[in-house]
Amino acid sequence: MPLNLKGIAIEKEEADWKRVAHRLSTEVLAPNAGQIDQESLFPTANIKALGDAGLMGLTVAKEKGGPGGTVKSLALVIEELAQGCASTAMCYTMHMSGLLVIAALVEGRQVEQFLKPIIDGERLNSFAMSEPGSGNRLWHMDSYAQKDGDDYIIDSFKSFATSAGYADSYLVPVRANSEVGPNDLSLFLIDGKDENIKPIGKWDGLGIRGNSSTPVHFDKCRVPAFNRLGHETCGFSTIFAYSLPIYQVGLSALYLGIAQAAYDAAIAHVKKRIHSDTGVALSNMETVQRYIAEMKLSIDQSRHLIYRVAQLSDNALALFDELAKAELLDQVLKANPNDPFFIELAEVKISACEMAINVTNKAFQVCGGTAYRHGHPVERHFRDARAGSVMAPSDDTLKLIMGRQILGIGQPWE
Repeated sequence: MPLNLKGIAIEKEEADWKRVAHRLSTEVLAPNAGQIDQESLFPTANIKALGDAGLMGLTVAKEKGGPGGTVKSLALVIEELAQGCASTAMCYTMHMSGLLVIAALVEGRQVEQFLKPIIDGERLNSFAMSEPGSGNRLWHMDSYAQKDGDDYIIDSFKSFATSAGYADSYLVPVRANSEVGPNDLSLFLIDGKDENIKPIGKWDGLGIRGNSSTPVHFDKCRVPAFNRLGHETCGFSTIFAYSLPIYQVGLSALYLGIAQAAYDAAIAHVKKRIHSDTGVALSNMETVQRYIAEMKLSIDQSRHLIYRVAQLSDNALALFDELAKAELLDQVLKANPNDPFFIELAEVKISACEMAINVTNKAFQVCGGTAYRHGHPVERHFRDARAGSVMAPSDDTLKLIMGRQILGIGQPWE
């Protein structure tokens, strides 16, 4: 009889969302994952299935018309999706990274036009941030908005934009105008049908090959003032408050899911692989047993950190809502760039991405030549796991931010 011990609490509603995601992952995402990877196909049918299941508006408060859901709910969902198809999980994670920014800033008719279609599962959003001049230093933008009558002209080249060419809308931060500093940002929601949005090339990445993260040129897009979210320079603080927690926890959960899938595949392999000369399963080798134990240890450590930071993020988002209502969000976040919460947000992604590389390396080693074959699930997970550490902000940049904060040097954007 198992011991009746309690670990990290998962609430009923969180478990319900996890079950929805698990069903989609196993029944819809996983059967297509190999083809999506091999042919670098955008997972259009998978994204539609997520919308039909009510997942595209997750975390938007019920009073704003959303289904609710905690950051931990989102982490559970993304982990499940990533086990089925990392490309779909990446498109979903980037969609969700901009969602609370939109929900926090829309007002009046913007709610019906911009937020409701996302909640209803009808629109996929992309978050186009990184620029060639600043790389993964996402707090610095060179491009800017130029006012032209009742519109803005946006001429901005973004280095990577997940779901490029397939998104129904793009959340685009740029400097409010040519005179302000590199982090005095405005936020625009640009319709994906704008003919001046020009994805460049076809995505041909090492891993996560179906997420279409090509560069995008917003080539003198004429954007109505109605499509600006919030006041002219609210972008920096709003991204820190409403996007960064979702992005960091979401990416961490994604790489946790990749690692879990590789671990499960390795266990299945070593249990069924029988040496003909001895009649003994590969699982009886001590080296294999040690690898499996090390993989489990790494996954569990990362999972506990992700759940902890997810809970901290839920607490922080509630505080940010109160600050926003009192019009203090800009003031508080710009005055407190060294809050310990931001250290935990940095380390959760570092931990998960390094763990995923470690675990998929071991899974690859355990499965041997079988996993070396192109198209094997472990080979795919091995490649998928490599993206996280270099995704902006890269793990090295996050370590720099953490080190400067710990040593009291001050942050590079100050």
